[in-house]
Amino acid sequence: MAFRLTPQNDTFYDLFTASAELLVGGSRALTALLASTPQDRGDVVATMRELELQADEATHAILHRVNGSFITPFDRADIHALADALDDCMDFMEAAVDLIDIYQLEALPKGVARQVDLLGRMADLTAAAMPSLRELSSLGDYLIEINRLENEGDRNHRRLLAKVMDENADNVIRVLKVKGVIDELKRAIDGFERVAHVVESMALKGA
Repeated sequence: MAFRLTPQNDTFYDLFTASAELLVGGSRALTALLASTPQDRGDVVATMRELELQADEATHAILHRVNGSFITPFDRADIHALADALDDCMDFMEAAVDLIDIYQLEALPKGVARQVDLLGRMADLTAAAMPSLRELSSLGDYLIEINRLENEGDRNHRRLLAKVMDENADNVIRVLKVKGVIDELKRAIDGFERVAHVVESMALKGA
């Protein structure tokens, strides 16, 4: 493999931004799914699966670029970690969509919509933050807000679990199905926090 002596740093910023913008699309697909009926979910599910494939391709593009560059703007391990963390967010959101579709779930608890709203806000923040990797010191507000939203997601998750169990005490199968969905949403929320942790590590190394 031929290595470039010139870092071409902008390429990494653009690739990370493209990867994060796919997460915005994923969060929008989740929102659309909640507003649909089981009979009308086909297009949304197909869109989500296509976004997940594009996210995989975006991750591969980043890893291909880092493996083909002699000099990189960040530590190689951090580039790998950030690419993987972004991809994980999409995987978890896609898993939630898939479970809702497979289980043909209707009338999901209102707390599910709150979690999806949090994911949308976290996706928007993350996409907006990626171009600022050029100036890592400017990302303090992003890191604080992602942490705040993750804490809110933790509280929502606990309340949502309790509500689902209380309201479906005589229907264990539904509890398990809904719990599967809300656990994937929580994994996605945690995934966005992991992205922020990697960015914070990069900022500390560059300080």
